[in-house]
Amino acid sequence: MRQAKGSVERLIGREGEIRRLQDCLRSRQGQLIWGPTDSGKTSLVRNALAELAEAERRKCICSVGAVSRRRLVEQLIEGLYLVGDSLVRKKVHADRADQETLNRWISRQSLIRIRGILFMAAEQGEYRFVVDDLPPASHSMAQLLKEIMYRTKTPVYLTGLGYTQSEIGYAWSLYWTDEYRIRLGPLPEARARELLETCIERFGLSSLDLEGFREEVLHLSAHLPGSIVKMCQLAAEPRYHYGDQVKVKLVHLDYLLQGSRLLTQSFSGYPA
Repeated sequence: MRQAKGSVERLIGREGEIRRLQDCLRSRQGQLIWGPTDSGKTSLVRNALAELAEAERRKCICSVGAVSRRRLVEQLIEGLYLVGDSLVRKKVHADRADQETLNRWISRQSLIRIRGILFMAAEQGEYRFVVDDLPPASHSMAQLLKEIMYRTKTPVYLTGLGYTQSEIGYAWSLYWTDEYRIRLGPLPEARARELLETCIERFGLSSLDLEGFREEVLHLSAHLPGSIVKMCQLAAEPRYHYGDQVKVKLVHLDYLLQGSRLLTQSFSGYPA
């Protein structure tokens, strides 16, 4: 995989989706990027941002894994400070805080105050807010996203497993038509095979006996790019080798178990 700007690996088979997301970022049209686990949602966002001009990229503020309204606001405030937003910096510096003490300053503020600062900065700055790895949104979380989008006129780019309430919670109503959705499905077979060959080279699997390996990985991965990459990465570990062959079924089982553990961790402690 060739490197894009910022050392982000260029995605295989997602060129059209990257272009569409970049167009939406430039035109400030919010989007829901949706697809099953390991379809490449986070990678798509990273690649789209990495290939933007520096000035455009600095207007894109990212939040990852926020499990509450407060945490989302905190992450966005931190991002605004780091890109040099004048209003946020003025508020922080007025309390004699700086970058080293920023997180401590944020933690001491009431949600009402930092939310107000966030809204004022968003209204003035023509930003784009990228919200990745958000648990299904509660009613109050969806209300916050709605206020950001409509009150401050700031587009929100959200990733999710789907577009229904069961998949992204109450945020479903914010992306109610395909005009506001980018779907990531399985790769076409030719592109999935291209990605697989790249991974075989990348993880040093060429020296192994790969008879049957390619077809099994393509079948078990269902052509999802993240699944192909992670299974090949696991297959490089000696514990999955029997002589010079790869125990693909065991690789797949451990891949599924790892995904299950990550899912459990990401939802632990999520407030109702």
